[in-house]
Amino acid sequence: MCANFFMTPAAVDHSSTGTPWLLGGHMKQDTRRIAERHAHARGQIFGIESGVMAIRTEYAYWLIGPGQCLWLPPHIPHEARSHGAVAGWSLYVSAAKCSGLPDEPFLAGGTRLLTALADRLSHDADETRWDAQISRLAECFWHEFLTAPRASVSLPFPKSEQLCRVANTLSDNPADSRDQKDWAKLAAMSLRSFVRHFTLETGLPFSAWRQRLRILNAQEKLARGESVASVALDVGYESLGAFATAFHKNTGYRPSDYARLCRTP
Repeated sequence: MCANFFMTPAAVDHSSTGTPWLLGGHMKQDTRRIAERHAHARGQIFGIESGVMAIRTEYAYWLIGPGQCLWLPPHIPHEARSHGAVAGWSLYVSAAKCSGLPDEPFLAGGTRLLTALADRLSHDADETRWDAQISRLAECFWHEFLTAPRASVSLPFPKSEQLCRVANTLSDNPADSRDQKDWAKLAAMSLRSFVRHFTLETGLPFSAWRQRLRILNAQEKLARGESVASVALDVGYESLGAFATAFHKNTGYRPSDYARLCRTP
């Protein structure tokens, strides 16, 4: 486990999995938010309305932007942190209802209907207000969520201690431009073994993994209001054009458009 991402472990949530099968909560704050490592007995669907929220499990990292939501299965330890102001919602789903969903997290795109239903349920789905109408809305949301387009875009982390050392070093400084042979040396591996094992453990070639790390880091910085030029340099791009091209390829947005999207309520 690449453990340096996590803060002091928090107690695991052992919430009841009885009725109602869906519970909601809404979040809006103007400052950075950090939730220490924890887990839920229920599955969690975590959506973002504005801002950016990062979620890290033991072996992967996701960035949830406006209009997106993340599925977290029950009992998955994770840490959450925002970058500046953030607004969003969480819906907690009983373990029995989760049985047909993957046991690994995934990112989903929120349709207008899904987002509207989630917003309503995040305020009204609780033990005191649950009634036939809320139950029907919850079932409509569930059907919409199950058919929403899914994406597996994440930053998978290696599992071995040697490769975790490389991943953690780069996470601390994405602009580190050392060659693969230098990273292999840090991992105490031959270059050939480093290239092969890194791809086997993460599913990505090292160069693609490093670029994805840089783009995710850039998204966080842009969400905090940093300038495009300073972000490009901070994550290792000497050319604004190269940065813009890589950013658009990975996110579908120009850096300035993404920054503006994160600030839009």
